[in-house]
Amino acid sequence: MNYTEAVDLYSGFAEPLLSFPVIVALLLVALPAAAFVGFHLGNVEYRRRGYNKVPAEQVPGGTSLGAMLALLGLLLGFAFSSALGWREARQSTLVDEAMAISTAFLTADLLDDPGRTELQTRIVTYAQTRLATRDDIATREAWTDFLSRTFAAQAEIWPATRRAMDAEISDPVRTAVARSVTDMLDAHTQRIAAAAEQIPPPAKLMIVLVAVFAILIVGNRSALQGRPLTWRTFVFAAVLSVVMIVIYDLDRTLEGTMRVNPDTLRATIHDLETSLAVRGG
Repeated sequence: MNYTEAVDLYSGFAEPLLSFPVIVALLLVALPAAAFVGFHLGNVEYRRRGYNKVPAEQVPGGTSLGAMLALLGLLLGFAFSSALGWREARQSTLVDEAMAISTAFLTADLLDDPGRTELQTRIVTYAQTRLATRDDIATREAWTDFLSRTFAAQAEIWPATRRAMDAEISDPVRTAVARSVTDMLDAHTQRIAAAAEQIPPPAKLMIVLVAVFAILIVGNRSALQGRPLTWRTFVFAAVLSVVMIVIYDLDRTLEGTMRVNPDTLRATIHDLETSLAVRGG
């Protein structure tokens, strides 16, 4: 069966324009460079306009600098809050899916063989496809392949559930099994929806541009006031770069240093595989 059409519906996922290491390098270079450029432009204007004869507090640009820094702080605050919230939601939905898979497997144990073993095997096979790696999101094609594997395993679960419930079982057991399986399938939808929530690329670009222009104005302001470009400006640029790197890091599920921890799902899969192996032995 071809699942390409179903995969195409997940339009919230796109291949990253730049990898995380490249973003880190660009931010660490771009902001200090902006301070140098701003200082150079300020020196040219300082000599041309004769600001050496004007008191430092009367040099124009203070209001613009204050407004730019205030805007930058507002944008960084909103971006950090959103990225952190979405990261926690992705972790939460992964744990919820692990619990739903475990519940469906254990509830299926109320059935009789051969339907019980078939359904539990299908559930384990499906669970194994829910562990995504960095390679699975590296490109659009890799992401499509990952979803296709998940959909293929998922499509086998409900038919196996119906076959298992064809035997003579009580209505409460039938209801419990059907509910646990549907909850497991719903957990897939919730996890996919959470994974798709990220800061839009235009918003990220806007934050970077505002940060670059803010540092540029800081360097420019120092030159216009006849002051040297001190280490304090570069410390500010470095701290600002780190904050923006953390925001980008939180916004990426499987890349960077703050990845979503899949250990809960891994442990669940291991327990289910062990249970099947013991029964088979």
